[in-house]
Amino acid sequence: MSSERFVRHYKRQTDHAISQAFTRLAADARASATFRELLDCVRHRAPGVLAAPVVDGHHPGVEALANLSRHRKDWVRRVASWRGSSASWRGAVYSLALHLVCRYPVPRFLAASWYATGIYAEKKCEWFVAHARGARYRSLDLPIQMTRRMEHIFLGSPDHLSIEQALRRAELLALGASDELIDAVRASRIGADLSNAEFWRTLWMFLIANAQAIDGPQVGPLIDFVQAVRHESTGVETAEGIVMRDPPQPTFSMRGRTPQSILRLMRDWHRGLGQAHGGLVWAPARLRPLLREEPSQGASAPPAEWQLTELVNSEQLREEGAALRHCVASYAYRCRRGDSRIWSLRVRRGERVRRVLTIEVDIRRRLVIQARGWRNKRAGGKPLRLLQEWSLRERLRIAI
Repeated sequence: MSSERFVRHYKRQTDHAISQAFTRLAADARASATFRELLDCVRHRAPGVLAAPVVDGHHPGVEALANLSRHRKDWVRRVASWRGSSASWRGAVYSLALHLVCRYPVPRFLAASWYATGIYAEKKCEWFVAHARGARYRSLDLPIQMTRRMEHIFLGSPDHLSIEQALRRAELLALGASDELIDAVRASRIGADLSNAEFWRTLWMFLIANAQAIDGPQVGPLIDFVQAVRHESTGVETAEGIVMRDPPQPTFSMRGRTPQSILRLMRDWHRGLGQAHGGLVWAPARLRPLLREEPSQGASAPPAEWQLTELVNSEQLREEGAALRHCVASYAYRCRRGDSRIWSLRVRRGERVRRVLTIEVDIRRRLVIQARGWRNKRAGGKPLRLLQEWSLRERLRIAI
């Protein structure tokens, strides 16, 4: 796409996002008028707000203006007195929110509250307002119980983290988790999922207490196992169609467990994955595969052909998991539901094909969540470079 066509395409996306925001605010005359006022303001004083990247139809700059408009009653200053900002879109949103809402300073990363998506989107705006008025963050109606130390760590979170990621990181650090454990949890499917927080904290404490017996590469599979048996309903193909089954052990507890017993249960569960999720099929994502060929290393050696391709049924997931000894087969129903997409990086040399890396993509957020090799080994070297190349081409962010 030429630069001129890209600019026109982006302008159409921005205009569409603005039109949608006006539609959502139409029932609230005051919010609609405020949104129009904010639009006029940022066009002249902070154009970076409207230059935010559009991801899966979501324009964070426009969303921030719409949410700030809906919270007009919480403003402590007029927009007319804001000097504007020459910063990029995140910095400009932070500057605007700080001016309009804050009686007290708030950390920069909390500005993401105003363009958040997901189940806590509206709550985050409320948390921001309450904290900006002087409330302690730990006193708010949060999905996890926060101690004083967790709050201190949370409020010092890096700017690039989402609020969910910052809450999880603060929780783990305050409990005494190692960097390896924190990285492993953040790379898992619940790294930013704060549901069932009371139970998950018992697992974090178990993992911290048994850090010598359960190393980093085992943490992700262990979380997958516990999530599947305790919290996750699954769909199974039958003669009557897809039948939903409740989690097999909804009262599963860490009480009385040992590292040896929990790992044994995890391995037993892993062996049965192919049967538990058989027969599921889903449509492929709108992402292009990757094919790269590199010259042979010798006269008699065949060239290496790297292939990155999507897995689109439960049998392919089962084969992938069996080859690389990880639990990707448990993601079958998530893929069918549209929550995840799984890609496989392989290298072919002549007739020999070797699976190298399994990649999980959140299509809605256009985010690479995980990239795991043999026994959940992390991506590195050429496989990681190919993943980065593909992600850049497909406009995906990488969170690993």
